[in-house]
Amino acid sequence: MNDRGEEGRPDRLGITWHDSSRKGPDAWVDQHQAIANELPIPPRRLQHDCWIPVTARLVWQDDGVELVDTFAFAWFGRKVLVEPRDRKHRRGTRGVWIHASDVRRRSAQQ
Repeated sequence: MNDRGEEGRPDRLGITWHDSSRKGPDAWVDQHQAIANELPIPPRRLQHDCWIPVTARLVWQDDGVELVDTFAFAWFGRKVLVEPRDRKHRRGTRGVWIHASDVRRRSAQQ
């Protein structure tokens, strides 16, 4: 037995460890999906920061189209960076670049 103990058994300090190589560190990994309308990330020096309330159209690989009330954080040309606000844990990221045609401004009161 090593200092960390064996899988599922406490070590010499009484701490039970798990083997992360058996199951990934992300408990939601089985639910991850690609966003079909995601665009490549533009160079940071060309991005323009903003904070605009928007409704974003996201096209999930398995779940299809979803309209999400969120915020645009940056833009470049016809690309907009939005926060997916994914409560189903399908995407482990804070932002996704999509085409401006998939984004509509909302009023600040909404």
